[in-house]
Amino acid sequence: MLAVAALTAPAVSARAGQLHADRQKAHALAVEIIALDARIEAAVQRFARATSSLQAVRTQIRDNTRLQRVARKELDLAHATLCIRAVALYKHDDVTALDAILTADDFSELVGQLSMMRRIARGDRDVVSTMKHTERQLADRATSLTADERIAARLVSQRSAELKTIRLQLSDRRALFAGVRASIRTDAARQERATSDEGPIVRPSTDTGGGQGQWWPLIQSAASARGVSACGMYRLMMIESGGSASSVGPGCYYGLFQYAPSTWKGSWNPFRSSSITDGAAQIKATALALSRGYGHAWWDPSYSWAFEGH
Repeated sequence: MLAVAALTAPAVSARAGQLHADRQKAHALAVEIIALDARIEAAVQRFARATSSLQAVRTQIRDNTRLQRVARKELDLAHATLCIRAVALYKHDDVTALDAILTADDFSELVGQLSMMRRIARGDRDVVSTMKHTERQLADRATSLTADERIAARLVSQRSAELKTIRLQLSDRRALFAGVRASIRTDAARQERATSDEGPIVRPSTDTGGGQGQWWPLIQSAASARGVSACGMYRLMMIESGGSASSVGPGCYYGLFQYAPSTWKGSWNPFRSSSITDGAAQIKATALALSRGYGHAWWDPSYSWAFEGH
């Protein structure tokens, strides 16, 4: 029997070491997944803004195209008017300076006729100038909008590629996470069979003093809010820390549920601004983590023992 025990001990130790390594890997992957989830949300917002910008530019292009059609009609009308004026002048239908001088009965009438001719000539020049200015404005506006559209379309393409890359990364990490969780379950089951250990039997304390029972009402409230087993949470706490919020375990894990500082400070945790040894904060955070399915990855084999049958 001693020989069998001597042979079994290294195997059990090796499995325990592998389980610990898998748990650390699962912690890291879970943190990555949470970070990628946040990046996807930000990337989606950037893509939406880029798409909105492109739509706005295209709306401006449509408006500018409509204005160009209106302006061209007006320009065509102005051209036609000028052509009529040119023909009239060529045919001498209009009054020339000589006509004004020869037909004027007196000096006042002569001044009036010459003034009218100047206004007509100035009006023609103004029409020509306005036509040229309008044509230049429309051409410049069209060039500017075309450049804006190219920039906006390129930005949309970049944001789409960014979103696709992050989603592929997230899919890859989730697949790895699922594999590590399966490995953890397998190793935990093997360890349990190898040691023939049913796991610690821990029941919620009815202590109303300053012992572990002080956490039970908080655990009940948090577990109920997140839809997880309060008894399972209590057993998990007792296995991990014995109900001591100031407990520091091997590998620098802290508090009631033995969190690594990097995990506690992760963006997944809305209570991360609280101290890692704040028992109430850890209870709320753990209920959230359990509701998200992190139990096996972060706490096995303690999780399996605590929640067996729940």
